[in-house]
Amino acid sequence: MDITVVFSQMIQLFLVLGLGYIAAKTKVVNQNFGTQLSKFILSITIPCMMIASAATMPDNTDKNEILMMFEFSILFYFIMPFIAYLIVRIIGVKKAERNLYMYMTIWSNVGFMGFPVIASIFGENAIFYATIFNLIFNVSNFTLGITLMSKEGKGALSLKNFLSPGIVASLAAVAMVAANIQLPAVLNNTIKMVGETTTPLAMIVIGVSLAGISFKSVFTEIRMYPYVLIKQILLPIAAYLLLKNFIANPYILGIAVIIIAMPVATSAVLFANRYDNNVPLATKGVFITTLASVVTIPLISYLLL
Repeated sequence: MDITVVFSQMIQLFLVLGLGYIAAKTKVVNQNFGTQLSKFILSITIPCMMIASAATMPDNTDKNEILMMFEFSILFYFIMPFIAYLIVRIIGVKKAERNLYMYMTIWSNVGFMGFPVIASIFGENAIFYATIFNLIFNVSNFTLGITLMSKEGKGALSLKNFLSPGIVASLAAVAMVAANIQLPAVLNNTIKMVGETTTPLAMIVIGVSLAGISFKSVFTEIRMYPYVLIKQILLPIAAYLLLKNFIANPYILGIAVIIIAMPVATSAVLFANRYDNNVPLATKGVFITTLASVVTIPLISYLLL
């Protein structure tokens, strides 16, 4: 693997993020624009990307590999809450912030950054495997995630929140591969075109969100430094050392490790806003881990893949 390709991809993504930041700072757009665009990405472009990835999967795709990714995803989101709790205790997170830190640890940026980064490293077909992971991501995010982020706990759960476009698209993508369903060329190309807008739009949203906080306050969040070290370097390395004993396919193993190495999901900010949680801390978590990922993801790719 050419590490310069991975590093170049990360720089490009961060430059687009910077464009969103500048647009917000110069009042070209406002925070409401970022919120609306987030809804558009979550409801339209990411689902299109998922379905397009399934529509372009080769006919000879190994169903055992798909099953393996399903099993890994379920096991990951079953174990991660316990690991997240251990991490927040190790770095001494205050009790009032523990649930948010746990959320940031469990749910990484699989869709917004994960899909384009995985595609750049492993090719477009790899997005389907990330889609499988994203299905379990959505199921756990709209159940345990809401419970962690909301003051109401389980009382905040609803069927409407659970049946999000992301979950529906994930299920559709898996069904398409399982049943070998092919879309008409015109429809497939249209869906693919819309899905391809996810990467730049998602980076712009993150940039707009980051423009709402001061740089000084971001870098004085002392706990974020050991947190980044543990979440984005030590955890992926530990996962690799463990998973290589169970996942023989280096392709699937690589995708799994890169997903684990992703920065905090932007949904942390969306959920913090929605459920009246600590929005500034969630935004700092997204910013610092996203900034660090410019170095940590190429480093992990170089060391392990």
